[in-house]
Amino acid sequence: MSFRKLLLAGAALAVSTATVVAPAQASIIDRPHFKVLGVVIVWGADDSDGSTPIATDFVIDDVNDTDLIAADGRTVLTGTLNATAGSYGGFSALSIGTTEIGDGDGDLDDLDSFGAFDVTTASITGDAMSHDSNFFVASNTAFGITAELTDSTVSGDFLLSDVSYSFGMTPNGTNGTLTFGGNAFDDLAPSITNPHTTLDDMDAAGATTVYQSTVRTAETTGNIVGQSVRFDASYSLGPAAGYDLSQGAGVVEATVTYTAFVP
Repeated sequence: MSFRKLLLAGAALAVSTATVVAPAQASIIDRPHFKVLGVVIVWGADDSDGSTPIATDFVIDDVNDTDLIAADGRTVLTGTLNATAGSYGGFSALSIGTTEIGDGDGDLDDLDSFGAFDVTTASITGDAMSHDSNFFVASNTAFGITAELTDSTVSGDFLLSDVSYSFGMTPNGTNGTLTFGGNAFDDLAPSITNPHTTLDDMDAAGATTVYQSTVRTAETTGNIVGQSVRFDASYSLGPAAGYDLSQGAGVVEATVTYTAFVP
């Protein structure tokens, strides 16, 4: 064999030994994905018919803090599951000594009936004219609450500045037949940021944050009631000792709107 033929054979051998066939392969891509939006549930009474306990706000943490429930909510009377009425009545009739006369419903009206009485022992009852109401919140995220006086009627001798205001939070307890807060954090009360002392303050300030938490309400597994905390609003006309004739007569009625949001 000539040198040329040997060279060509060697080249062919080099090419064949350089080609390596790779084993067959297949790829499977797995992408686990979990997303839980922040949720704030507000419940109390249905504003349309006063039924309770009803969730009327279901706010999700999106760009707009969207509320998935169109219905409006109403507060309930403190310690009960009774929806608050549209307005509160006047003083509790009259008292003679320690005996109250009238029907005792907290509203002096034509349903009350008096007999003749000795004025030397008669006085207006010492009951404070107050309106105490609640609503409840359960959440899986930190949240805030704003308060805004959205409507008011004032007449006679009274002013918005005559109505004192306070706002607080109760982490657990009982309202009517429901025990709440057993699965909620019990140290959220310091998150109260309420700057108002009267309805006049609230009216001047517009929508103002009165509560801002740093954690969710739900601490342990449970239902919505168990994971809820209660927010308490209190309004009083005049001094704590109660109404006196020297305060005059008139009407103060207000609509306060509380709005939950996710910061």
